[in-house]
Amino acid sequence: DTSDYRNLKKDGYKPLVNGSLMHKLVFMNSDLLLITNSHLFPFNGYTKETSKYIRGLCNFTSMCLQHGLSVQQCAMAQKRIIDNTTGYFLASKYEYENLSKHAYGYQGFDILKVTGIARYDGLINNDKKQILLSPTWRMYNALPVRTSEGEQRGYNPEFKYTTYFKVYNDLINHKRLIECAKETGYKIKFLLHPILSSQAEDFTPNPELEVIPSVGNLSYEKILTESSLMVTDYSGVQFDFAYMRKPVVYFHPTELPAHYEDGIFFYDTMGFGEICTKTEQLVDLLCEYMRSGCRMKDKYVERADDFFAYKDHNNCERIYQEILKAQRQIDHDKMRTDES
Repeated sequence: DTSDYRNLKKDGYKPLVNGSLMHKLVFMNSDLLLITNSHLFPFNGYTKETSKYIRGLCNFTSMCLQHGLSVQQCAMAQKRIIDNTTGYFLASKYEYENLSKHAYGYQGFDILKVTGIARYDGLINNDKKQILLSPTWRMYNALPVRTSEGEQRGYNPEFKYTTYFKVYNDLINHKRLIECAKETGYKIKFLLHPILSSQAEDFTPNPELEVIPSVGNLSYEKILTESSLMVTDYSGVQFDFAYMRKPVVYFHPTELPAHYEDGIFFYDTMGFGEICTKTEQLVDLLCEYMRSGCRMKDKYVERADDFFAYKDHNNCERIYQEILKAQRQIDHDKMRTDES
């Protein structure tokens, strides 16, 4: 039912219908899975109960394309043995350093590949004079999972009474911020995390701001390339934005607990922008940026240059060559010949 499915069909591809019998059969018979999230079986139509009947029939490995960057403590989800990972594509030497720690189990294997991230190839700046607010969520503000992690959570009637809601609703309706955006010709877009998207109606609307749920036909690539500046607390999308060398500002309000465990990335010394802990401080800084054309400061450009291994748009090609190499090894291990 998604626009992605329709677009792939239009481009001549044959996407599998998620959860269909064909999807499950292709998954079972795969040599190699290219994944963005860990835990392969739940994402491919098998629950914990049903997967136990077919796990012994599967003979595949996986290569991780990532849906964020692995710079925090994430061994619980990204350990090598969880998905039988034989390839892991990275954007930075700092990711390599983090994943080389003992807890992940990658030492001694030629698995970690600093190739760049595939989706970054589409990040071409197309500035439309808009400020993007993209905070992470807090687990205690959303209803629990009822079906799968891939589905939007239900509406939580208690959400509008939380500190999280008050902090961000006050920010998006801050009089001075709204006036400055209007004066300088910027629009403000508040992008809700997918898990909190059902709460969109709780936020107070105003004509200079658009609250956007991260569901349906939303294109992250479009909203990132068209934005001039990004405000986040800990979102991994900050790296996509910094890849374009556009300014990032961090909002770590003192009223909210941190939603991040340090791994190898430290916001005070490695972050791509200033850190604000108070709403008034953040509004002052955003107004300063809007009045000066939203340009990334030299200090943070240097940090981005140090962090990213590549700033070209050839990441997909490097990844593709690694995949071909892996498939050739699989064919050799399974004693396939050209004839077979």
